[in-house]
Amino acid sequence: MKSIFTDFLNSYQQQFVKAGRELDKEEIPQLTEELFSLFEHTGNRLEYENVYFKRRRFLTVYAMLSIMYGEQSHISRLEEIIEAISSEECWALPAHVDRSGKDWRITIDLFAAETAFSLAEITHLLKSKLSADLQEKVRKEILKRVLVPFEESSFPYSSWEVSQMNWCAVCCGSIGGAAIYLMQDDKSRLDKLLNRINSSIVNYIKGFSDDGACLEGLGYYTYGMSFFTAYADLMYRYSEGKVDLFEAPKLKNIALFQQKCFLTGSITISFSDSQRDEKYRLGLTAYLSRRYPDVEIPSISLAADLETDNCYRYIILSRDYFWTKDQADSISSKRERHMVLPQAQWSVCRSDNDCVLAAKGGHNDEPHNHNDVGSFIYACEGESILDDIGAGEYTKDYFNENRYKYLCCRSLGHNVPLIGGKEQLPGAQYRAADFVSDGSGKTVLEIGTAYGLSAEDKITRSFFFESDSGICTVTDSIKLSSNAEITENLVTSHKPVINGSDFIIRTPKNKFIIQITNGEELNVIKETYKDHYGVEKDLWLMQWRAAGGYTKIVIGKTDNFNDCMSC
Repeated sequence: MKSIFTDFLNSYQQQFVKAGRELDKEEIPQLTEELFSLFEHTGNRLEYENVYFKRRRFLTVYAMLSIMYGEQSHISRLEEIIEAISSEECWALPAHVDRSGKDWRITIDLFAAETAFSLAEITHLLKSKLSADLQEKVRKEILKRVLVPFEESSFPYSSWEVSQMNWCAVCCGSIGGAAIYLMQDDKSRLDKLLNRINSSIVNYIKGFSDDGACLEGLGYYTYGMSFFTAYADLMYRYSEGKVDLFEAPKLKNIALFQQKCFLTGSITISFSDSQRDEKYRLGLTAYLSRRYPDVEIPSISLAADLETDNCYRYIILSRDYFWTKDQADSISSKRERHMVLPQAQWSVCRSDNDCVLAAKGGHNDEPHNHNDVGSFIYACEGESILDDIGAGEYTKDYFNENRYKYLCCRSLGHNVPLIGGKEQLPGAQYRAADFVSDGSGKTVLEIGTAYGLSAEDKITRSFFFESDSGICTVTDSIKLSSNAEITENLVTSHKPVINGSDFIIRTPKNKFIIQITNGEELNVIKETYKDHYGVEKDLWLMQWRAAGGYTKIVIGKTDNFNDCMSC
């Protein structure tokens, strides 16, 4: 085994040991009706979920310690948390439960399905060490709460069974995985259920564009693909190779998507509800690299660890151990300079001096959508200069008609203009009408349609990225039938200053200049938002009026401008 994997595994195991020592001193936290009802009364998700996922942390840590070391102290604590989870009133999260129905306690959502899969696998792997009574209780609870309700439901059980996103992979994969562990004593019944799962889970694959892009973002890619792969692996072994879900032609491009999202340093593409510094799961990546040799394994420093997943999903965290141990192939370290995902309408360009541009077209009804057609990210040497701030705090309003009041989701929080003070509109019809990228640094797209403008109105946005200097030129040519004022809008997490017709941004490493041509009334506006974890953050808007419907934006490190005479 490569030493790089050995070092990771040694560190990873010690993280579980450390977490176990911490949890040894703690009592399992309790889930209460008061916490459960908070979402219904206030829309707050975090307070209940923090306790729920702390209990899953107990489960995953003691399960992995029991698998890796098998000490009785770990087994005893594992049995304690398994008993507690088996006795929970509802395995689903409040945000996914409709308590107006009499059977609300038996709701199969992401987390009820994950719980079933996790408990089924843990009790299977440790069946010689766990009490028989507890194993039987787990079996009964999984059957009662998940397998039988799904098995007896009319198709589809819920919208997730036919959805083309992570819910399909997680719920179907978890149900299928739990069934393989618990129902092999009735093969005909099991095979009928698995046939349904196999027919449904392909909807997840349909959700990827042909170029392999996951429009939900890198974090949701990791989530969905981890459960899809875990189930596909079990299914392949259960069927003795007769059912191989990875035979789908699109899977190779899907497997290669992850490496396209790592920009510079720890910065990742954060379109939609993703994050600016996503980590990758080494186990999943190692598994995919065995199947597809072109899969690159990013720097181990960017690999996720035990604490990266605040939901402490056993299925994902265990595969970082199991699948990394199995990896012994060579590691690909090549990086593509320019990448175009034509169906997703993404373009990514890298320079010799570690500057990166990521631009998107797309439409405003993508999974976990933000109204961001034509937006872009500019980063350099591991620092994000012009941002996409990614996911906000998940609340009830974040997923209803109030979604686009959140800065994270509305156009104002992205690098796109305002037309007559108005932002882009939500809906699939509000899209990039055209997207052309030459794969060498030039991308042109038409984004007027995203604002609901008339057919004769045009907003043509052009990008040119200089591969040597990393300087990026963005040109907007806007033709309107009305006299609507055009306000350009750029966003950054660093406080900018105005210097004549330029904006200056100083970061811990560098100084950047944003030169504005044909811009009037430059202004800096401070906004605040709550990130995905509920932490309040500052965001700075750089705005100006584009006189005459034309403006040019040139972005780069100040010490590179002398080297780029054409700019």
